[in-house]
Amino acid sequence: MVRKTLPLNLIVICILLLQLVVCPVNTLGNVKQGITIEQAIQLVKDNFEVPESYSQLSTEYKEYSDRTTYLLNWNSDQAPYGSFQAEVDATSGEILSIDQWNESQTSSFKLPVLSSEDASKIASDLMTKLAGRHLPDMQLIKEKQQVYVFNDSQPFTYNYRWLRVVNGIPFPENGVAMRVSGEDGRIISYNYNWTKNLVFPSASKIITQETARQVFTSTPMLELQYFLPPILNPQAEEEQQVLLVYQLTNNYYGGAVDALTGKPLTLDKPILASNSLSIPAKSGGSLSAAPVPESRLKISALEGNIPISESPADQDSSNPSDYQITQKEAVEIVKKAVTIPKDFILRNSNLNPDWQNPNEQVWDLNWNTDSYESGDQRFLNARVNAQTGDLVSFNLSYGLSTKNKSKPVNRRDAQRIAEDFLKRIQPEHFELVKPEAENSYEGKMPPNTQLFSYVRLVDGIPVSQNGILLAVDTVAKQVTNYEMNWSNQEFPIATDVLSLERAAEQFLQIRPLTLKYTLIFDPSGQLQVRLVYQANSNYELDLPVLLDAKTGNFMDWLGNPQAQWFKANTYTDIEGNYAEKEISILGLTGAFGEYGDKFCPGEKITTGALIRAMLTAEAGNWDRVISDEDVLKVAKERGWLPEDGKLEQELSRADLCKIMIRLLHMETSAQVKGVYAVPFADASVINPDSMGYIALAWGLGIIKIDQNTFSPNQGATRAEAAYALVHAYTVGRQMKSYLR
Repeated sequence: MVRKTLPLNLIVICILLLQLVVCPVNTLGNVKQGITIEQAIQLVKDNFEVPESYSQLSTEYKEYSDRTTYLLNWNSDQAPYGSFQAEVDATSGEILSIDQWNESQTSSFKLPVLSSEDASKIASDLMTKLAGRHLPDMQLIKEKQQVYVFNDSQPFTYNYRWLRVVNGIPFPENGVAMRVSGEDGRIISYNYNWTKNLVFPSASKIITQETARQVFTSTPMLELQYFLPPILNPQAEEEQQVLLVYQLTNNYYGGAVDALTGKPLTLDKPILASNSLSIPAKSGGSLSAAPVPESRLKISALEGNIPISESPADQDSSNPSDYQITQKEAVEIVKKAVTIPKDFILRNSNLNPDWQNPNEQVWDLNWNTDSYESGDQRFLNARVNAQTGDLVSFNLSYGLSTKNKSKPVNRRDAQRIAEDFLKRIQPEHFELVKPEAENSYEGKMPPNTQLFSYVRLVDGIPVSQNGILLAVDTVAKQVTNYEMNWSNQEFPIATDVLSLERAAEQFLQIRPLTLKYTLIFDPSGQLQVRLVYQANSNYELDLPVLLDAKTGNFMDWLGNPQAQWFKANTYTDIEGNYAEKEISILGLTGAFGEYGDKFCPGEKITTGALIRAMLTAEAGNWDRVISDEDVLKVAKERGWLPEDGKLEQELSRADLCKIMIRLLHMETSAQVKGVYAVPFADASVINPDSMGYIALAWGLGIIKIDQNTFSPNQGATRAEAAYALVHAYTVGRQMKSYLR
């Protein structure tokens, strides 16, 4: 089994969950509550449709901060599987969230039954019903729609978000968000968050936006960094590139300036809070929406008693350089770093590719105790680079100090423990890192835990997502979690880069500082509202977060320039067209976006334009800019075009039918002669080699011809191509469903 590293926010969640009281409802004693579990269940059923097939109901009662809630979870015990989860405030009876998922036995692809207007009314009605008393204090934010993918297994959803507004200023941590299925109008998810008894500072004596801009630039809040885009396909032959970028530093909460004091919010002051247990953005994006780096300390439970798997590395290898470290040697490396309790048994051992350095292998080793049934099971997970012998990570289960009554050491002494550990096991790497400011999270860490982060430097420049993370148990006085992320890449020399002032100017043109309220924890751990200027997020996930340090162009988290980003298109010239619905759904995939908000439905289409649209519609991971060579290569590999096919040629109606039938893998049937007929007046002029394709496309509803003639050699329009493509995918999904 390949075990993947969990993000740091999951670590914090796991640590904080230790502070929660969660128990089955039927074990509750005298609990302070306003409604019963039965009433909570009925409230959910009164407002949402829980499928009858979800017959398995489990309930929990949870206490955290000053809130008590019921957790309700319905599941189906037979195919098709699905779940419906809800959380209800046990005191007020407010429904805080619902989320549902169902296993799709057939592809969900079909033309949306609901229009955007229909879905908007459903969302507004529900919001008014459940949180209508807050409506005067909320503002509807038009979120950018998700990019629809024809191959997606779940239905397309319309997204809506209402933000709380105080004194005319947005307070993004509070509000309502929901997703509505475009297939049947079901509420896929609903989230309500409203913090009571808050004191909002007056905005009468705030600094100007220009002053905040000067603070942003002079602090500075942007930092020159090396950035390594995540590897999406470890099998790809292309070597991972290293980019020089400017991005927001880790120290100022996504570029936040206190609007009253004119000072930047720093990590050694109060900590920002969000409406969930997710970690605020370390660099870039909004506090609640920015992506969190993938590689963080992991906390995961071992999955029972798994027999140790054999690996070629344990045996003689014809190429010893492939695996320099055997499993036994890897175990010894772990033992030198961590004292493994005598009752720990090595249960599982695997050799897997390193996600960060795909050409290298790592040993994944897992120990646990025999006390699983008693609920006292402890575990140790460790990873060792099979080529270099480096200890990549380890995670020792919490609870080591629960029976230890010693006085916990302070943070300074805990850091000394962490750094002594690094000097012992990673002396060379320790010389190439610098400590980061204390991590931001919601609330306080448990008193027996301290987290430390060290960022890698190359020629004095930080390397984003490279470095070392540790957790120290301050009572047991030992490192319990350790993760080293270190990419073995060549780093370009930092020459000809933009000045910091120029970079800040470029950045703030796209993401200007905007005024908003935000929630923090003060040094005592109490919630407090602050008024800040912060780099605008527009509450979208796909805002630019990186600035190319040499060109000043914006990039996304994959390192793609803005010109290559996929986005949903809304066309302004299709109203009243017979293919309006089909064109609209293709716009949601990002296809046919070469003319911006114009579709040009009556324009003749080329073969290349159709193939590009097909590639865009079927998967969202194609580059926006695909070379003609790649388009032609893929089209021929998939059999969409014959060997002599050309992209620049105008596509005839007959050839449009051929491509659609090839897309459906029905060409063999289409090539049968003498069995097909079509109801067109010009059927006699249709080439016999094309008759099967045209007849199948007509019979399956893929093409729409209102007149009595087909005109096979006439150039197909962009509207005709869009109609054909959408209905071909619909037929294809129906066929796959039938074959299942």
